[in-house]
Amino acid sequence: MTTAQQSVMYSPHALAVLRRGFDTLAAPLALTLGPTQGVIVNERNKGEPEILTDSSTIARRVIQLPQRGSNLGAMMLRNMTLELHDRFGDGAATATVMARAMLRDGARMIAAGANPVLMMQGAERAVKVVERALAAQAQPIRGQDELIALATSVTGDLALGEVLGQMFDILGEHATVITQEIPAPYLDHEYIKGGKWDGYIPAHALIPEGNEGLILHHPLVFLADEDLKTLEQVQPMLEQALAAPDKPPLLILARNISDTALATLITNHVRGVLTIGLMVLSSGLTLINEDLSDIAVITGGEVISEVTGRGPENMQPGFFGRAGRVALTRKGVVIVDGAGEKQAIRQRIAEVRAELKRVSRANNTDWERLRMRLARLSGGIGVLKLGAYSEQEREVKKEQVQKALRALEAAYDGGVVPGGGAAFLACIPALQEAREACQHTDEIYGVSAVESALKAPFLQIVRNYGKIHPPLALAEVERSGPGYGFDVMRGEVACMAERHILDSLSVTRGVLNAAVSVAAMIMTTDAIVFTS
Repeated sequence: MTTAQQSVMYSPHALAVLRRGFDTLAAPLALTLGPTQGVIVNERNKGEPEILTDSSTIARRVIQLPQRGSNLGAMMLRNMTLELHDRFGDGAATATVMARAMLRDGARMIAAGANPVLMMQGAERAVKVVERALAAQAQPIRGQDELIALATSVTGDLALGEVLGQMFDILGEHATVITQEIPAPYLDHEYIKGGKWDGYIPAHALIPEGNEGLILHHPLVFLADEDLKTLEQVQPMLEQALAAPDKPPLLILARNISDTALATLITNHVRGVLTIGLMVLSSGLTLINEDLSDIAVITGGEVISEVTGRGPENMQPGFFGRAGRVALTRKGVVIVDGAGEKQAIRQRIAEVRAELKRVSRANNTDWERLRMRLARLSGGIGVLKLGAYSEQEREVKKEQVQKALRALEAAYDGGVVPGGGAAFLACIPALQEAREACQHTDEIYGVSAVESALKAPFLQIVRNYGKIHPPLALAEVERSGPGYGFDVMRGEVACMAERHILDSLSVTRGVLNAAVSVAAMIMTTDAIVFTS
């Protein structure tokens, strides 16, 4: 039996090695902030090197550094970037340079005798002040131009940013965009009006050949959260449908349809007694009972099931839902202009939205399920048709799309602030409030470290631009006033809002907290224990 050997490294050496690893990974990530030609990554035994412009992708490729202490510092940064990517799709490079600036100033102050715990207390005071100052700058997202600008800034692709901005402008803040891959360079989009649910047709004979499938105009909608097998389960519903004025077509959505029930429905349809559309819903991302419940709200109908206490044998005309138009294909059903009460639909949207806010985006399945429900309830889905020559290029583009979608969604949650680091710069005067509240000099050092962090994104963007000395650009921006930054596309100081250079408030706030959190964790580490 062998016993694990342990060794302990204490600060200040522990802080030094953590910083070394952090800075090693931070250096290439910082290059992706603002204008960049990318970072070349050449993994062993992976063929040709790749040029990457996404900070989270670069961080994901860094598996391990040679020295164990340094590797720990790098992994702390890696975890921060991946968490930000999962939550917002953007902001990892900004958080990296902010945390690096805090660590640089903080380590210097600690070496001079400052207490790291007191410094972090001061930093926490500063963060609260900065959050209020950021919120004071926020404005609601206004129109298609700002949506396009935000999507373009995240993707670095004008054509892609324009399409995504247009789609969000049309579909609204709860837009659901589905990406359809094309095996060649291609970029286009289309909209599906109404809600679309996946499923299959239990009898293909009911669906005519062609792209449109079976179109039902102003149908009755029958919803059953159970298996329909017997004549007794469908006969009352058929009698009620045949007795309806003008004998409208009938849409039946159920958990399953088979045996005598299926044969009866097919016979009535084929003989022209009643036009019938059948669909067995498939769960996919969502749950069948949720789908049926949502469709009931949209159409103003009732779900037939043992759970609701409404059995098929007790069928009443009021249990039917209504819709303006229904399209059935062999892959699913689209319901347009449901007759449900608007207030009931709004209430259901509010319930799903509240549940969505409680779910972490990292829990991808639940998050996607709720997003899909919102899109269906809101009545619109966008299809982005995206292609490239190679699978690798398509994957890069898909990653860009996901980043942009998250940034656009975040922009609706609290609005937008001036981009390019300008919003952080505008918060610096407010730090005086935090300094005045400090009880100890070391706390003031923590506030000063946050001030360095607020300047860091702007300075790094200008440094990456490479044609002007960053402190000179900072001085010019400070003379110009709040909201001004550096427009790297034109190489000049400008009002960020006028140039539509924007960041979402929620991302900016998340970046600030992530940067301070990881910097605080490193600076307050007293010892590292290694086990071999």
